Amino acid sequence: MPNNKEQTQTDILKHYLLEKDNPYLLDENNNGKTIMLSGAWGSGKTHFWQEAIEPDLKTKLEDKACLYVSLYGKDNLDSLKKEILINASSVDNLLSKEVASFGFDVLSSIKDSDLKIGQLFKAFSEATDSGKSSKGLEQLKDGGIICFDDFERKSEKINLNDLFDFISQLAIELNCKIIIILNSDVFTGKEAEIFSNVKEKTISKFFYFNPSPEELFNSISDNSKYDALNEYKTNILSAIEETEELNARIYTQVLDNCLEWLEVKKGIDSNSIRVLVLSTFNFVLNHIILLRPKFFPTGYKEDYNIVYTQFNFPDTRLYKIFPSRQSTTFPLSREEVLGRKEDAFMRRYPNDTTLSLPDKIRRKLSETKNDSHIFSDSQQTSLLNWLNIESKRLDALWKYGYSLYYIDDINQNSYSEVSQFVETGILLP
Repeated sequence: MPNNKEQTQTDILKHYLLEKDNPYLLDENNNGKTIMLSGAWGSGKTHFWQEAIEPDLKTKLEDKACLYVSLYGKDNLDSLKKEILINASSVDNLLSKEVASFGFDVLSSIKDSDLKIGQLFKAFSEATDSGKSSKGLEQLKDGGIICFDDFERKSEKINLNDLFDFISQLAIELNCKIIIILNSDVFTGKEAEIFSNVKEKTISKFFYFNPSPEELFNSISDNSKYDALNEYKTNILSAIEETEELNARIYTQVLDNCLEWLEVKKGIDSNSIRVLVLSTFNFVLNHIILLRPKFFPTGYKEDYNIVYTQFNFPDTRLYKIFPSRQSTTFPLSREEVLGRKEDAFMRRYPNDTTLSLPDKIRRKLSETKNDSHIFSDSQQTSLLNWLNIESKRLDALWKYGYSLYYIDDINQNSYSEVSQFVETGILLP
């Protein structure tokens, strides 16, 4: 176990689950329990289980089964039961992987052939049901582990109450441990009510997975495929931390993009890294590629040209929500932009630095001058309707187009090349 200064949240959790004396997942006293590993969407829960826990756990369990079951696309409990039984029986690792990847139904399409998987399935299909059941149950009984994931992707045909009853029954009757990987906010509406009721009866232990961006990034970037990026990882992480996003899938995509850029271009500087990272986040999350600013000869459009180019507001008075860049010289350095923006914004809105752009617009619409509203009732109604439709794009514009402001970090040709790569997935030499 690392010393206190070196411990991360994931280190501590892994130590508790698998490495300390009598670790939680190997303690026989915890057989029959259902355990929840929860956390925000994208925080890397599945990656943590599959990369940090499952490989060592399978070794330590010896003759007991350690199964990973995705609920993605599952539409009935019968097929789920068969999949668990086949995987637990461990007729062959290849067969188990086939079932885990494609589900039980895929086996019905496999014909006798010279392929190993075909022979395996034939042998398994000729075994008696009792034989299959006996072997499967033996692998799970008294200490086996089943991990259920992708609850948000299950079919609506599976009743949530029935699913948790089934999971609870598995844990108790087989005296095995069940791990449920769940996003903290996976259920909504009626299912949220059902889950609130059943979790108290079903879940014996909660673990909250909440790594820092650095922890999550390190766990992904430690893969040997990213060794070529070692000297660039500090800059990549720095740009990721600016986004304040915790999303394992996007971190992976960022690393893949940086790796491809490095291989094709034979190099990548810190400014290009920042633009590539932030452009990737903005496109994946918001489907937006920021446009390069155009310059206008006079008036406020010069101060707000980034916003004006990217998004045509229906009323020009709304541009003044954005703090002026207070300069007619473009482009400013990133440091100048950030400094001037912050100073101007703090003077105008000293107590509201965390407001979203839609909230800033709502406040602007309600402003008065000489005891009269600046915007008429009809204008307010029209603009609020527009705001409701465009709120996500506006938030993205404020965060990536203004607050993080990365489009002038590199020259126009380089920016166009990065943008085209992020949008199309194609990078030319």
